[in-house]
Amino acid sequence: MLHFRKLNENDDIDMVASWIYSTDHFLFDLLFDNDRIRATTGITRLINSSYINPYHRKFITVIYDEDSPIKGVCVGFKGSEISLRETFKAMRDTTCTNLPRIVQNAVLSEIFASKIRSKDYYIGNLYVDPMYRGESLGTKLVEKSKQIASQSNCNAVLLDVEYDKPYLLDFYKKLGFKRDSKNYHRLLGKTYGCYGLKFDLQNLKDGQIN
Repeated sequence: MLHFRKLNENDDIDMVASWIYSTDHFLFDLLFDNDRIRATTGITRLINSSYINPYHRKFITVIYDEDSPIKGVCVGFKGSEISLRETFKAMRDTTCTNLPRIVQNAVLSEIFASKIRSKDYYIGNLYVDPMYRGESLGTKLVEKSKQIASQSNCNAVLLDVEYDKPYLLDFYKKLGFKRDSKNYHRLLGKTYGCYGLKFDLQNLKDGQIN
């Protein structure tokens, strides 16, 4: 039987950090100077940070069963739970990046990602261990995130799909998400950014989604 819980100190944090890194090479390579080891070390420190940030352990939901380790993770938070000040402190505290890159990351996030309001719930990262793919675990993690968002009195669930991964649009469409914003731009002959998707939580309140 499958269960959900928050990430805890007994879990393999380094493994989860590597999973999170693999979901967004573009962002983390910019932030940590194209160094995978530095990036995963930095994410591990963000997960364990005393400062609340978008990758803090309190925002990481894991899916598992009694006979296996963690099978997948979903990182999500309510807009009002995150502050730019705390996030900056957490990133500086990793010692794996520097202030110019942190500022650059914040600017790029404004350009290439969805605008998160205080009553929005944002799914930032979703990953399922390749050993367990094909078991609809990604779907279950997204549905769990919808429940968390509804219980937190959010208005909507937002997420971004990278422009070069349009095949994921059908996956999220089946889960009730609709395109909400175009967070991509063409620069020097190449398009960068994301499709912004939105799930209206009124659907859950009206009982349209199980």
